Amino acid sequence: MSNGSSPSRGAHRPLPPRRLRQRWVSTGALAGLIALTAWAGARVGFSLRELLGNLDKLTRLLDDSFPPEWSFWPRLRAPLVETLAIALLATAAGSLVAVPLSLFAARPVAPAAWVYRTARAAMNLLRTMPDLFWAMLFASAVGFGPFAGVMALSVFTAAVVSKLLSESAEAIDPRVLEAVRASGGGWLECVRFAVWPQVAPHFASYALYSLEINVRASTVLGLVGAGGIGMVLRTQLSLFEYDRVVLIILVSFLVVLVIEQISALTRRRLV
Repeated sequence: MSNGSSPSRGAHRPLPPRRLRQRWVSTGALAGLIALTAWAGARVGFSLRELLGNLDKLTRLLDDSFPPEWSFWPRLRAPLVETLAIALLATAAGSLVAVPLSLFAARPVAPAAWVYRTARAAMNLLRTMPDLFWAMLFASAVGFGPFAGVMALSVFTAAVVSKLLSESAEAIDPRVLEAVRASGGGWLECVRFAVWPQVAPHFASYALYSLEINVRASTVLGLVGAGGIGMVLRTQLSLFEYDRVVLIILVSFLVVLVIEQISALTRRRLV
């Protein structure tokens, strides 16, 4: 029989100070997140009442969109091929530019401190602007069409791949690099025999990942005149041909899905 003065099994035990402090921090972070979300909603004029009041428009839009106009498919084949060509060429060009840029931007590999700082600044500059900015810039410079899309996505690919590859180059085994330098090898020999063998599988993986992104991005860039199936999408949107718009979206989704699966399988084998 238990002593009457002992606490019952279900009695509340006070939390230790550390657990109590963590709970207060978590509660405060959650309250801050809710407050920031409410502020952002008010800032952009979000209104749940207005959203629910426009559900009938969404219903009409869905009625106009389905079923898709399958007879429009033959007119999509050429723009779709053009989209794939833009993505492939931009991935190849951007990845090639990214290789020297990433090596110069990796501290253990850069031949001099000023080269490292300059390469990092250039890499950060390329990453600052989104792909839509580059598409509009090149469309103004070289005219509307697929060439502007290739140029824009090449810059975007160079920014992404150089950032990822520079981080891989900074994580290489330094002992191999030191061994090549100790044997009298110069910078090119260090890159060839110590750096590149360690980062080459990562480079292939990053290039394939960029190809996935570029196939999706090339569709979006077409909306600003950078060629491909996106230009067809923009035209059909302006004509309110929503059943054709849905067909374009479905085709783009299937193509991206297939390329993503092939790329993921290849990357798993490389790394």
